[in-house]
Amino acid sequence: MFKLFKNLFEHRCPECNELLSIENTTLCMIKSCSQGHYKEETYSSLGVTIVYDSSKDDE
Repeated sequence: MFKLFKNLFEHRCPECNELLSIENTTLCMIKSCSQGHYKEETYSSLGVTIVYDSSKDDE
C-alpha cells in the first residue's frame, strides 16, 4: 500500500521510466532525466511550466 502511495508522487521520465533528478533554484524547479529524454522547468512565481520532451522531436 505504501509503495503504491509513494509511486503517485515520484516523477519519472515518460520514455525510460527512470526517476527524474530535481534541482531547485531561487527562480525555478528543474526536473530532468539523466539520459536527456525529458526536462521540465516550473516557475511557480509566474505559474508557468515548460516541458522539453525529446520524444516529441522525433515525430
